[in-house]
Amino acid sequence: MEGRRREGPPESRHDERRDGPKNDGPPGTDFLDLEISQVLYGEAAGVARDAFRELLREAVKAHLKERFGAKIDALAKIAADELADDIEANLSIEGQIRARKDALRGREEAIRRALGQVGQSGQDEPDGRSR
Repeated sequence: MEGRRREGPPESRHDERRDGPKNDGPPGTDFLDLEISQVLYGEAAGVARDAFRELLREAVKAHLKERFGAKIDALAKIAADELADDIEANLSIEGQIRARKDALRGREEAIRRALGQVGQSGQDEPDGRSR
């Protein structure tokens, strides 16, 4: 019967799909994996499938690049340029908003000075009264 660890961090737990019931042995035996050879084979089989999918993905990418390389590059350049233009436009707008907020903050301070108010809003006026 296959076993798995009962406790520990998630990265140390085995995949329950490939493992059997948990190790219900005596205290201090949580590290035991019964039939470890089967557990290891299950891990190897999973890695093999992932590696095969990765190789297929690379082969498909290579074939598409071979057939449509120049067109893919042209489309990618158009999309990248559009994104770069959008980023530059957004950065410009952010700068304009920041500049406007700074100007308004300066205007509010000028109004307080013009009206004889001291410091930030909510503080005492020159005659000692609170606003």
